[in-house]
Amino acid sequence: MSSADKLKQQAAIKAANMVKSGDLVGIGTGSTVNFFIEHLAHRIKTEGMHITGVSTSWSSTLICQKHNILLQDLGQTSFLDIAVDGADEIDPQLNLIKGRGAAHLMEKIVATLAQKFVIIADESKLVPQLGQNFAVPLELLPCALGLVESRIQKLGGDFTVRQGLRKDGPVISDSGNLIADAKFPNIENPATLSDKLQNIPGLLEHGMFIGLAHKAIVAKKDSIVEL
Repeated sequence: MSSADKLKQQAAIKAANMVKSGDLVGIGTGSTVNFFIEHLAHRIKTEGMHITGVSTSWSSTLICQKHNILLQDLGQTSFLDIAVDGADEIDPQLNLIKGRGAAHLMEKIVATLAQKFVIIADESKLVPQLGQNFAVPLELLPCALGLVESRIQKLGGDFTVRQGLRKDGPVISDSGNLIADAKFPNIENPATLSDKLQNIPGLLEHGMFIGLAHKAIVAKKDSIVEL
């Protein structure tokens, strides 16, 4: 295991230890969350803990099924005790950019449902300002492609339809929508940009998570810190 993965695993274990028996647990998507799922499964097996998970993607669903974690459909869920997910960027106010895995629409629904939304990451994800390293992921209706692209450009962003790996053509979300990315040169006010993006017709969701995270568990080289 690489040193980076060891850091991710440490943060994931700490988050999994926050889960209590009987909890309804939102389960995010990504490599760091995979460690969370593994340790959650270990606790279920060794402690006899009973939890129900709500997954944000087919990827996480398959891993949960592999570990025999009971799942509930997101569409039947109106409340979560806790949700745990990773992030691409975390600013000092715990605002986030998420969506490199193209699951940010489902992830935002889960984050909004959660009484406690916990982010797990290594220290490379900490940034002084959102947009420093990553573009803002977008999920949009295919018929709104031209409109969304023009509105992003008017906001000063560089719009790109995300292309698939090991397949021809664009990335399609689990919900059947297009995935794109908008790179902004300077995001001084994340909340304002978030509101403007939310008002674009046909743009179903963007990857800026403003004011949703309650805690971030960050693995540094010599310690685990909570923000």
